[in-house]
Formats: sequence, structure tokens, C-alpha cells
Amino acid sequence: MTASLLFGLLVSGLLIGGLYALAAIGLSLIMGVMRVVNVAHGALYMLGAFFVYTVTVQWGLPFPVAMVAAMVAVFIVGVVTERLIVRPVRHEEVNVLILTFAAAFVFEEVAKFVWNPRYKNIPPYIQGNLSVGALQVDQQRLVAFLVAVVLIGVLFAGIRYTRMGKAIRMVAQDEEAALLLGIHVERLHMFTFGLGAALAAAAAALLGPLYLVYPAMGWNPLLRSFAIVILGGMGSLEGTILAGLLMGVIEVMTGYFISDRMTTVATFAVLVLIIFVRPTGLFGHPVEER
Repeated sequence: MTASLLFGLLVSGLLIGGLYALAAIGLSLIMGVMRVVNVAHGALYMLGAFFVYTVTVQWGLPFPVAMVAAMVAVFIVGVVTERLIVRPVRHEEVNVLILTFAAAFVFEEVAKFVWNPRYKNIPPYIQGNLSVGALQVDQQRLVAFLVAVVLIGVLFAGIRYTRMGKAIRMVAQDEEAALLLGIHVERLHMFTFGLGAALAAAAAALLGPLYLVYPAMGWNPLLRSFAIVILGGMGSLEGTILAGLLMGVIEVMTGYFISDRMTTVATFAVLVLIIFVRPTGLFGHPVEER
């Protein structure tokens, strides 16, 4: 193995890992603010990919329009899901798991009815390679990574500097204190859930041209997102980003040195290992009970 090959694999892993981090950060945000596990996250990701397919392939509109439309549409689906399914049982963790799991299957069946079960392709929004010395970088992956970085940066800036972001941080730290300060916690939960869903749709839009689109496609991203969130630390957005990059590198290295079929196994292995060795994650801290 040459150093240039190893560096190329590392770059490829980081590029795809940035997109994994974008998909997982919505799940991490929901867990950190609402303290619930959204098993429908992968199905929301799937809906985002299908919305992009509809706008680009069936309607013939540009990819940026499709991505924004998918984020808005899935945001609305997320808001409705939180209001009708999650909110009534939010303080009952097992019921949240069961109902969001059921919602995932409902979304999958709806996708089969609306778009049919056949595999579909989203056309690439940019083609060609970029030469950086001896390294060839896929321009589509590079652009997708840069867009993901921008979206994550906007999210962090919004949480840090805006009034809504400060309210989200307050609710995440102490929900009762937030209520005493006049923050509408339920409305904030609904917005957070929708935002997490929209981020999943954004990741699906950026990753969609790299993979096939089909109704059951959300389960692998869900598993990967859970592994990333656990690896990074429950509710830690910074940890989620670092873990996403690491997961991308692990998958690329596994696919190259072992087999593409073993990448999911590698994800499972990392998930199980972290649960046994450090349940709070490599970059997280124990979640305080409320």
C-alpha cells in the first residue's frame, strides 16, 4: 500500500463521513432536546430522497430547488409526526419507540403506494473528478460535503446566536426552568423534531445520487445514524460530527480492504463495541435525568 492510496481512502472516507454526520445530527438534536429516540428517522430520510426524485426526475426542476423542497416537505412531515404520534407519549420511552417504529413502516408503505416499490435513480448534479496532485476527488462528493458543512455551520450558528437557538439550548439543559421563563416547550419540541427531519432530508438529497432510491432504503441510514450518535455521545452535536467522519473512514477502509458487503457489519461492530465499552459515547457525558 502506498501513502497516496491511504491518503485517498482517508479523504474519501471524510467526504462521505461529513454526509453521514449531517444525517445523524438531526437524530442527535432530537435526542438531546426532547430525550426521545426517533426510529422513524430513516423513513424520513427515505421520504427526502423520494421528494428529490420527484422534483428532479418527474418535474424536471434543478437539484437545488429539489433539495430545498424536500427539506421543507419533510420538515412538515416531521412536525405532524411529532404532534400526532410523539407528543402524546413523549414521557413513555417504550411507547415512543413502538409508535415511531410503526410510523416508519407506514411511511414506507405510503412510499410504495405513491412511487411504487421499484428502484430509482437520482441523476448526478455534478460530474467529473477534481485533480489535487496525484489524488482524484469525485466532484459530486466534494460539493455534497461542502454543502453539508455549510448546513451544519448554519445549524450551529443558529443554535448559538439566535433567539430560537438559545431557547433550544435552555430546553435541552433544563425543561422546567425553560417553562418558568415562558418558553413554549411543546412548540419548540415540534420545531426541533421538524428540523431534525429536514436535516435527514438534506442528507438524503446529497447522498441520493450516490445510491439507489427505494422505499426500504431508510433502515441502513437509521442504523448508521444510531451508531454515530452513540459513538459521538447522546445529544452531543460536536461528538456526532466527529463520529460521522470516523464512521465514513471506517466504512471506506472496510469496503476497500475487506468487502463492500462488510460495511454494514462494520457499523454493527462499532455500535456493539461502543455500547459495551463506553455507553455514553467517546465524546459525550452521561445524560442527566429530568
